[in-house]
Amino acid sequence: MGFSLFRILNERMKKPYLIIFSTMTIDGRISSKTWFSQLSCQKDLERLHKLRAETGAVMVGAETVIKDDPSLRLKYFKGEDPYKIIIDGCLRVPINARVFTINSQKAILFTSKFADEEKIKVLQEKGVKVFQFENKILELNLVMEKLYEIGIKKVMVEGGGILNWNLLSSKLVDELRVTISPYVFGKGRSIFDGEGFKDTNESPKFELLKFEICECKNEVHLIYKVNYT
Repeated sequence: MGFSLFRILNERMKKPYLIIFSTMTIDGRISSKTWFSQLSCQKDLERLHKLRAETGAVMVGAETVIKDDPSLRLKYFKGEDPYKIIIDGCLRVPINARVFTINSQKAILFTSKFADEEKIKVLQEKGVKVFQFENKILELNLVMEKLYEIGIKKVMVEGGGILNWNLLSSKLVDELRVTISPYVFGKGRSIFDGEGFKDTNESPKFELLKFEICECKNEVHLIYKVNYT
């Protein structure tokens, strides 16, 4: 089933087409016990930024912003900087984070009604679009519906393990793109970090669509379609 059919299904569901992109160690860690997460070779960085440009919207969680302070701009691929979607139910992210200070008009914050109203006011004055929901733990299906409603039809997720897990377990992920980097951490954040599935019957099924050995000859990039039936 190609992207065109996925797009039709997502239009029926009123949600964007969602791609998780992540680079992990051989043992499935996206960061070490000290939060070190620089795993990509130059080719992988170019691949990452190309997908940012192609989707036009990048989603991250609060933990990623707090730990890494990314700008989410394009650096290794020419094009227009993507929209930056921040998922932060408690609004823990500092207002001087780069996602809010660089191209602030392209930042979209999803938070809750429990968030600090003064912080929200400051962010809105910067041009950040803010949406608030009832609960601190955001219902991600409602986030997807809102993104679709405001015209965002395709999203790349560069989240941490918690956001990745919550999206996958909510059956919102359409595609997984993962680069395996030739390292082992043994401990740290997993690419999917949550309650966990009890067995393979509970897990979504992943159909390998494409694989690529990177130019460095030491990394492999895999593209999977995600099935929930």
